[in-house]
Amino acid sequence: MKAPSLLLPALALLLALPHATLRAQEGSPFGNKTIEQLTANDVLRLVRYSYTLYNQNFQARLRVRRFEEPFVLSLQPSSIRFIFKSQTIQLDTSGDQFILKENVGDVEAPVPPERYSERIAGTDVTFEDLSMRFLYWPSARILREETIKTRDTWLVRVRNPDGLGPYSTVDVWIDKGSGAMMQMWGYDAAGKRTKEFEVEKGKKIGDVWMISSMSVKTIDPQTGKKISDTSLEVLDEAKPEP
Repeated sequence: MKAPSLLLPALALLLALPHATLRAQEGSPFGNKTIEQLTANDVLRLVRYSYTLYNQNFQARLRVRRFEEPFVLSLQPSSIRFIFKSQTIQLDTSGDQFILKENVGDVEAPVPPERYSERIAGTDVTFEDLSMRFLYWPSARILREETIKTRDTWLVRVRNPDGLGPYSTVDVWIDKGSGAMMQMWGYDAAGKRTKEFEVEKGKKIGDVWMISSMSVKTIDPQTGKKISDTSLEVLDEAKPEP
Protein backbone atom coordinates (compact mmCIF):
# COMPACT_ATOMS: atom_id res chain seq x y z
CA MET A 1 0.00 0.00 0.00
CA LYS A 2 1.30 3.42 -0.88
CA ALA A 3 0.84 5.41 2.34
CA PRO A 4 -0.76 8.64 1.20
CA SER A 5 -1.29 10.54 4.41
CA LEU A 6 -2.33 10.94 8.06
CA LEU A 7 -4.33 8.37 9.94
CA LEU A 8 -7.49 8.38 11.50
CA PRO A 9 -7.74 7.06 13.43
CA ALA A 10 -6.97 5.13 15.45
CA LEU A 11 -8.68 2.88 15.78
CA ALA A 12 -8.16 3.54 15.96
CA LEU A 13 -8.88 2.57 15.20
CA LEU A 14 -10.72 3.32 11.60
CA LEU A 15 -9.23 5.85 9.70
CA ALA A 16 -8.83 8.46 7.05
CA LEU A 17 -5.58 9.67 5.58
CA PRO A 18 -5.31 13.29 4.42
CA HIS A 19 -3.26 14.06 1.32
CA ALA A 20 -0.86 16.53 2.97
CA THR A 21 2.44 15.47 4.49
CA LEU A 22 3.66 16.37 7.97
CA ARG A 23 5.86 19.12 6.53
CA ALA A 24 3.07 20.97 4.77
CA GLN A 25 -0.21 20.78 6.62
CA GLU A 26 -2.07 24.07 6.47
CA GLY A 27 -3.11 25.07 9.96
CA SER A 28 -0.98 22.40 11.60
CA PRO A 29 0.33 23.55 14.99
CA PHE A 30 3.78 22.32 13.96
CA GLY A 31 3.91 23.66 10.40
CA ASN A 32 7.25 25.41 10.99
CA LYS A 33 9.04 22.31 12.23
CA THR A 34 10.83 19.80 10.05
CA ILE A 35 10.27 16.08 10.59
CA GLU A 36 13.67 15.87 12.25
CA GLN A 37 12.65 18.51 14.81
CA LEU A 38 9.43 16.81 15.94
CA THR A 39 9.38 15.27 19.41
CA ALA A 40 7.38 12.14 20.24
CA ASN A 41 4.67 14.28 21.84
CA ASP A 42 4.60 16.47 18.72
CA VAL A 43 4.03 13.40 16.55
CA LEU A 44 1.11 12.19 18.70
CA ARG A 45 -0.44 15.67 18.69
CA LEU A 46 -0.23 15.70 14.89
CA VAL A 47 -2.06 12.38 14.73
CA ARG A 48 -4.76 13.81 17.02
CA TYR A 49 -4.90 16.94 14.85
CA SER A 50 -5.70 14.80 11.82
CA TYR A 51 -9.03 13.85 13.43
CA THR A 52 -10.37 17.35 12.77
CA LEU A 53 -9.83 17.36 8.98
CA TYR A 54 -12.97 15.59 7.81
CA ASN A 55 -16.74 15.79 7.62
CA GLN A 56 -17.71 12.52 6.00
CA ASN A 57 -19.40 9.17 6.77
CA PHE A 58 -18.31 5.68 5.73
CA GLN A 59 -19.87 2.22 5.79
CA ALA A 60 -17.66 -0.14 7.80
CA ARG A 61 -17.75 -3.45 9.64
CA LEU A 62 -16.04 -5.53 12.28
CA ARG A 63 -15.58 -9.13 11.15
CA VAL A 64 -14.66 -12.18 13.25
CA ARG A 65 -14.62 -15.35 11.17
CA ARG A 66 -18.20 -15.55 9.75
CA PHE A 67 -19.65 -13.00 12.17
CA GLU A 68 -20.00 -9.42 10.90
CA GLU A 69 -21.03 -6.30 12.81
CA PRO A 70 -21.76 -3.37 10.45
CA PHE A 71 -21.46 0.23 11.55
CA VAL A 72 -21.12 3.75 10.19
CA LEU A 73 -17.82 5.53 10.78
CA SER A 74 -18.62 9.24 11.01
CA LEU A 75 -15.64 11.60 10.86
CA GLN A 76 -16.54 15.12 11.99
CA PRO A 77 -14.35 18.16 12.80
CA SER A 78 -14.99 17.80 16.54
CA SER A 79 -15.83 14.11 16.94
CA ILE A 80 -15.58 10.57 15.61
CA ARG A 81 -18.70 8.42 15.91
CA PHE A 82 -19.01 4.65 15.58
CA ILE A 83 -22.70 4.12 14.86
CA PHE A 84 -23.81 0.52 15.50
CA LYS A 85 -27.37 -0.82 15.34
CA SER A 86 -27.86 -0.85 19.11
CA GLN A 87 -25.45 1.86 20.27
CA THR A 88 -23.39 4.84 19.18
CA ILE A 89 -19.89 5.37 20.56
CA GLN A 90 -18.53 8.88 20.24
CA LEU A 91 -15.01 10.20 20.72
CA ASP A 92 -14.88 13.95 21.33
CA THR A 93 -11.77 15.28 19.54
CA SER A 94 -12.29 19.01 20.13
CA GLY A 95 -9.80 19.37 22.97
CA ASP A 96 -6.49 18.07 24.31
CA GLN A 97 -8.13 15.30 26.34
CA PHE A 98 -10.16 12.34 25.16
CA ILE A 99 -13.85 12.09 26.05
CA LEU A 100 -15.49 8.79 25.11
CA LYS A 101 -19.29 8.63 25.27
CA GLU A 102 -21.89 5.96 24.59
CA ASN A 103 -25.45 6.47 23.38
CA VAL A 104 -27.97 3.67 23.95
CA GLY A 105 -31.47 4.71 22.96
CA ASP A 106 -32.02 8.25 24.23
CA VAL A 107 -29.41 7.98 26.99
CA GLU A 108 -25.93 9.45 26.54
CA ALA A 109 -23.20 9.00 29.15
CA PRO A 110 -19.39 8.90 29.39
CA VAL A 111 -17.88 5.41 29.24
CA PRO A 112 -16.56 4.71 32.78
CA PRO A 113 -12.96 3.50 33.21
CA GLU A 114 -14.07 0.08 34.44
CA ARG A 115 -15.51 -0.57 30.97
CA TYR A 116 -12.37 0.33 28.99
CA SER A 117 -11.48 -3.36 28.61
CA GLU A 118 -15.00 -4.34 27.47
CA ARG A 119 -15.19 -5.78 23.96
CA ILE A 120 -17.43 -4.19 21.33
CA ALA A 121 -20.05 -6.60 19.91
CA GLY A 122 -17.97 -9.59 21.02
CA THR A 123 -15.00 -8.64 18.82
CA ASP A 124 -11.35 -8.01 19.71
CA VAL A 125 -11.96 -4.24 19.67
CA THR A 126 -12.48 -2.67 23.11
CA PHE A 127 -13.66 0.74 24.31
CA GLU A 128 -10.00 1.48 25.09
CA ASP A 129 -9.09 0.75 21.47
CA LEU A 130 -11.80 3.03 20.10
CA SER A 131 -10.85 5.89 22.41
CA MET A 132 -7.16 5.65 21.45
CA ARG A 133 -6.49 7.06 24.90
CA PHE A 134 -2.79 6.33 24.48
CA LEU A 135 -2.52 9.27 22.04
CA TYR A 136 -3.11 11.56 25.04
CA TRP A 137 -0.72 9.94 27.50
CA PRO A 138 2.19 12.23 28.51
CA SER A 139 5.93 11.56 28.31
CA ALA A 140 5.94 9.78 24.96
CA ARG A 141 9.37 8.96 23.56
CA ILE A 142 10.72 7.87 20.21
CA LEU A 143 12.57 4.58 20.71
CA ARG A 144 14.01 4.28 17.20
CA GLU A 145 13.23 4.36 13.50
CA GLU A 146 12.04 1.21 11.75
CA THR A 147 10.84 0.17 8.30
CA ILE A 148 7.27 -1.20 8.17
CA LYS A 149 6.04 -2.46 4.79
CA THR A 150 8.73 -0.41 3.00
CA ARG A 151 7.73 2.74 4.92
CA ASP A 152 10.09 4.64 7.22
CA THR A 153 8.45 4.97 10.64
CA TRP A 154 9.04 6.28 14.13
CA LEU A 155 8.50 3.75 16.91
CA VAL A 156 6.87 5.81 19.68
CA ARG A 157 6.38 4.36 23.17
CA VAL A 158 3.81 5.74 25.62
CA ARG A 159 3.19 4.62 29.19
CA ASN A 160 -0.15 4.61 30.99
CA PRO A 161 -0.09 7.39 33.63
CA ASP A 162 -3.17 6.32 35.62
CA GLY A 163 -3.23 2.49 35.52
CA LEU A 164 -6.74 2.46 34.07
CA GLY A 165 -7.65 0.22 31.14
CA PRO A 166 -6.00 -2.92 29.74
CA TYR A 167 -2.68 -1.42 28.60
CA SER A 168 0.26 -0.38 30.74
CA THR A 169 2.42 0.51 27.73
CA VAL A 170 1.65 1.04 24.05
CA ASP A 171 4.09 1.05 21.12
CA VAL A 172 2.95 2.93 18.01
CA TRP A 173 4.67 2.87 14.60
CA ILE A 174 3.97 6.15 12.77
CA ASP A 175 4.81 6.76 9.11
CA LYS A 176 7.41 9.56 8.90
CA GLY A 177 6.22 10.74 5.52
CA SER A 178 2.51 10.86 6.25
CA GLY A 179 1.84 10.59 9.97
CA ALA A 180 -0.26 7.42 9.49
CA MET A 181 -0.31 4.87 12.31
CA MET A 182 0.98 1.72 10.66
CA GLN A 183 1.02 -0.61 13.65
CA MET A 184 0.21 -0.63 17.38
CA TRP A 185 1.09 -3.10 20.16
CA GLY A 186 -0.45 -2.99 23.65
CA TYR A 187 1.26 -4.47 26.74
CA ASP A 188 -0.08 -5.43 30.17
CA ALA A 189 1.37 -4.42 33.55
CA ALA A 190 3.89 -7.29 33.35
CA GLY A 191 5.20 -6.02 30.00
CA LYS A 192 3.59 -8.86 28.05
CA ARG A 193 2.04 -8.09 24.64
CA THR A 194 -1.73 -8.56 24.68
CA LYS A 195 -2.99 -6.74 21.55
CA GLU A 196 -1.72 -6.06 18.03
CA PHE A 197 -3.13 -3.67 15.42
CA GLU A 198 -1.77 -3.75 11.88
CA VAL A 199 -2.82 -1.83 8.78
CA GLU A 200 -3.25 -4.34 5.94
CA LYS A 201 -4.78 -2.47 3.00
CA GLY A 202 -5.78 1.01 1.91
CA LYS A 203 -7.96 2.46 -0.84
CA LYS A 204 -9.34 5.75 -2.07
CA ILE A 205 -13.02 6.47 -1.40
CA GLY A 206 -14.05 9.71 -3.06
CA ASP A 207 -11.37 12.24 -2.17
CA VAL A 208 -10.22 10.40 0.95
CA TRP A 209 -7.63 7.68 1.36
CA MET A 210 -8.92 5.16 3.90
CA ILE A 211 -7.45 2.27 5.78
CA SER A 212 -9.70 -0.29 4.13
CA SER A 213 -8.54 -3.22 6.26
CA MET A 214 -6.90 -3.40 9.68
CA SER A 215 -6.32 -6.53 11.76
CA VAL A 216 -6.88 -6.44 15.52
CA LYS A 217 -5.39 -9.45 17.29
CA THR A 218 -5.71 -10.51 20.92
CA ILE A 219 -2.50 -12.16 22.14
CA ASP A 220 -2.02 -14.66 24.99
CA PRO A 221 0.50 -12.84 27.22
CA GLN A 222 1.96 -16.10 28.48
CA THR A 223 2.62 -17.82 25.16
CA GLY A 224 2.73 -14.87 22.74
CA LYS A 225 0.31 -16.73 20.46
CA LYS A 226 -2.80 -15.25 18.84
CA ILE A 227 -6.05 -16.04 20.67
CA SER A 228 -8.46 -14.36 18.26
CA ASP A 229 -8.45 -11.95 15.34
CA THR A 230 -10.89 -9.24 14.23
CA SER A 231 -10.79 -7.46 10.90
CA LEU A 232 -11.89 -3.83 10.79
CA GLU A 233 -12.92 -2.91 7.25
CA VAL A 234 -14.03 0.37 5.68
CA LEU A 235 -16.24 -0.54 2.70
CA ASP A 236 -17.60 2.59 1.03
CA GLU A 237 -18.84 6.12 1.58
CA ALA A 238 -22.11 6.05 3.52
CA LYS A 239 -25.12 7.25 1.53
CA PRO A 240 -27.07 10.12 3.09
CA GLU A 241 -30.33 9.18 4.74
CA PRO A 242 -33.48 9.98 2.65
